[in-house]
Amino acid sequence: MVRWIVAVAACTILSACGGGGDPATPDVVPTITVTAAGSTSIASGGGLQLAATLTDNRGRPVSGPTFTWSSADATIATVAPTGLVVGVKSGTTSISAASGSTTGSIAVTVTPGAPARLVVTTQPAGAASGGVLVTQPVVEVRDISDNLVTNATVSVQAAVSSGTLFGTTVVTTQQGIARFTDLRVAGTVGTRALVFSSGSLANGVSGNFELAAGPLATVGFVGAAPRLRSGIAGGASVVAQLRDADGNSVARGGRQLSITVTGGSGTTTSSGTTAVTDGQGRATFPAFTVTGLAGQRTLTLRGDSITPVAVGTLTLVGGAPTRVVVDRDLPASIEAGEAMTPAPSVRLVDSVGNFAPEAGLTVTATSASATLTSATAVTDTAGRATFPSLAFANATTPGARTVQFSATNTTAAQSRSVDVSAADLRPQPTTILTAASGADTLQRTIEFPTTTGVFTPFLVARDALGQPMPTAGVRWFSRDPTRVTVSANGQITGLLPGRTFVVAQASRSTAVADSVLVFTPKSGTGAIVRATLPSYRITTDTFSITIEIAPRDGRPLGGADLEIAWPGSRSNPFSPFIVEAFTTLSTGVQAAQADFQDALRVTWAPTAPVSGRVAIVRLRCRVNRRNAGNQMVITLNQLLQGDLTDITSAASVFNPVVIIP
Repeated sequence: MVRWIVAVAACTILSACGGGGDPATPDVVPTITVTAAGSTSIASGGGLQLAATLTDNRGRPVSGPTFTWSSADATIATVAPTGLVVGVKSGTTSISAASGSTTGSIAVTVTPGAPARLVVTTQPAGAASGGVLVTQPVVEVRDISDNLVTNATVSVQAAVSSGTLFGTTVVTTQQGIARFTDLRVAGTVGTRALVFSSGSLANGVSGNFELAAGPLATVGFVGAAPRLRSGIAGGASVVAQLRDADGNSVARGGRQLSITVTGGSGTTTSSGTTAVTDGQGRATFPAFTVTGLAGQRTLTLRGDSITPVAVGTLTLVGGAPTRVVVDRDLPASIEAGEAMTPAPSVRLVDSVGNFAPEAGLTVTATSASATLTSATAVTDTAGRATFPSLAFANATTPGARTVQFSATNTTAAQSRSVDVSAADLRPQPTTILTAASGADTLQRTIEFPTTTGVFTPFLVARDALGQPMPTAGVRWFSRDPTRVTVSANGQITGLLPGRTFVVAQASRSTAVADSVLVFTPKSGTGAIVRATLPSYRITTDTFSITIEIAPRDGRPLGGADLEIAWPGSRSNPFSPFIVEAFTTLSTGVQAAQADFQDALRVTWAPTAPVSGRVAIVRLRCRVNRRNAGNQMVITLNQLLQGDLTDITSAASVFNPVVIIP
C-alpha cells in the first residue's frame, strides 16, 4: 500500500497554553491518505479505483468522512465522485481527495490503450503520374483516445483511391509508426487520396492531393478521326498532344511534330504536315492538306526525340467542285409540258473525280432552241441537285433535244438526247376502271387460251363528276413487254408464258391508273389451276382466296395433288398477309398445313371423274402489314384426267399477286 501524508496544520500544545490536555501527548496535523489497490499505472480508457482515509489532529481515523475528488489534468485522466479514475491520454497527473481544508493526493500514470485505428501524420505530396511521391506518407497506430501505441507492431497496407499504386505498399510499424519510402501513383491526372489499412484497425485516409502528368513519353491525336475534303486545308481538324506514359497531356512547348499519310487508292499527296506544340503541349495543323481519291487513309504522327509514334485514320471526301456530271439522266422520250419522270439529277465532282459534297450551289438546266421550266435546283450536303419538276415548255418544237446542267466555276454536263413530243392537250380522266369484261368489273384477271392469245380488256374513264368520258387521254403500257404487249387502243397480245400487269394510265397524271393481270399459259389445252380473288387489290383487313381447277379440253378430272404457299407466318412481323383458316369445298378434298404456318398440302380424290370447274379449297386471310405486296405460289404435283392417265407437264401453275394497300 502506498501512503501519502499531508500535514496542513501544526501546533505544539504546551501545558502553559492552558487547558486540561495531557502535556505529554502533543496534537498532530489532520491528514488524508489516498491509496490504490495495486499499480497506479493504467491504460488509456482503463479504470482505477482509488480510496481515501481521514485522520484527525490526534491521529485517530475519522468515521464516514465525505471526500471531493479532482484531477490535476483532466486531459490525462478523469476521476468520478466515487474515486474511479479513467485514463485518457498518455502522461502522469495527480488525483486529489479533499475533505474540508484537508487534502490528500496520489500520482497516476496513463499508458496507451489497445490499437484502434490508423492515422496519417505526414500527408503525401508532390505526385506526378509514374513518379515517386516527393513527400512520402507516415502512418501511426493510435488507440481509441488518439494515443500513439508505441508497442504496436502491425503491417500497414497502402492503396490509392483510383489509378495504380506502385512501390513498397506494405510496411511494418516500428514503435507504432509506419514510414513509406517509395510510393508511386500512376493514372490520369486529378485528385487522389491514399488509404491505409491493417486488419481490424480503422482505416487511415490521407488528405486529397493532385496527381499531375508524368514525364513526356509519347504523342497522340486529339478528338475523333478527322474528315477532310480532298485538296482543301483541314484548318484545326487535325490536333496532336504531347502525353506521358499514362496518356495524360504534358504541357511542353516548342516540340516539332510531323504527320505522314499512307494508304488509299490512287495517288495521294499531302502538305502542311508539320507543326510545333504550344505551351500546353498541343499542336494544330492549319495548313494540313490531302489530295486524292475519296476513302480511308492512315496517319502516322511523330515527334522529335519521341520514340513511340501515334497511328490514326483520316476519312478523305470530295474536294471543291470543278465540274457537273449527270447522276440520273433524262427519260428517252418526254412530252412538252410534262415533268420528267423519274426526276433527273446531277452531282458535283472535284478535280480528281470524287463526288464533291458542296451544299447550297445552284445548278441551272438549259437547252438549245427550247425553254425549260423549273430549271434550277440547289445541291444538298452530298453535292447532288435534283430537278423534280423539270419540263420542256409547251411551245417546244417536237424533236430531239439535249439539256446542259451548269453551276458557277464548274464545267457543265450534257444529258443524253431526249425525244420531245408535242404537248398532250387531251382531256384527262379523274378515274380509270379496267376489267376482263364490262359484265363483271370485279374480274381483273385475263387468261389467254394460248400463249400468243389476243384480248382487249374493258376500259371506262370518268370525269370529276363521275360521268363517262372519251378515253383519248388514256395510254396503255405493259409492265413486262417480253410477256405481253399492248397497243394504243388497249389490245393485248401474248408473247411468252408467264404473267404481268397491263396498265391504263392518264397520259399526264400517273396517279390516275388501273390495271389487269394477264396470264399466258404454257398450253392451251391442259387444265389450269386458278386462284379466284374478289379483287387483287384488297381494301379490307380480311379477304378470301378460292383455289379451283378448270379443264379446258372438256375432259373430266379424276384427282389432283397440289401445294399452296404464301409469303409469311404469324411469327414474321414483315409478312404482308397470313392465312388464318381454310375450308375444303368439294367431296374428296383433304388439306393439311405442311409446317403449321405458311404452306398447305391439298389432295383431291373423288369417287368418280368430275366435269367442269372444281372448287378445291378456300383460304381465309388477314392483312398483317400494309403497303406491301407478295405472291401466293401454287405448285401442282399431279393432275389425273378421267382416263386415269397421269398428266403433269400440260398443267399450268398460276401465282396470283396479292397487294395489300
